[in-house]
Amino acid sequence: LVVLQYDLTAAPAAQPKNMICGQTVGLLVAVSMSYIETDMTWVRTALAPAVAIGIMSKLGITHPPAGAAAVVFATGGLGWSHALIMLAGNVIAVVTATIINNLSIKRQYPTFWGFPSFGALFGGGKVEDEK
Repeated sequence: LVVLQYDLTAAPAAQPKNMICGQTVGLLVAVSMSYIETDMTWVRTALAPAVAIGIMSKLGITHPPAGAAAVVFATGGLGWSHALIMLAGNVIAVVTATIINNLSIKRQYPTFWGFPSFGALFGGGKVEDEK
């Protein structure tokens, strides 16, 4: 996470949308799968990141650390409260990286937030000039 935020600041996986939404998907999938009752924990541990990465890829919010979190959370030792703590940590990490990276004129983070503007959500986006 820190390598993405402070060294690979332009990488799509380092942008806030990918970090927050990707991590949310990974945690939702993994914690949900941890409720599958089986003696073979390795099945959940293998299946959770595969499903999470597939969903993230389809939604365009791939975030590699979210795949790793899916492995850890799929084992069943961590629950929803731990997932919320991890998401809060990601939000804090985004805020901190935004402040620190933008102290220098040579760096910019994030390069894009990735969320539509409020106006674009309601059809008030940019209008092209008619000729």
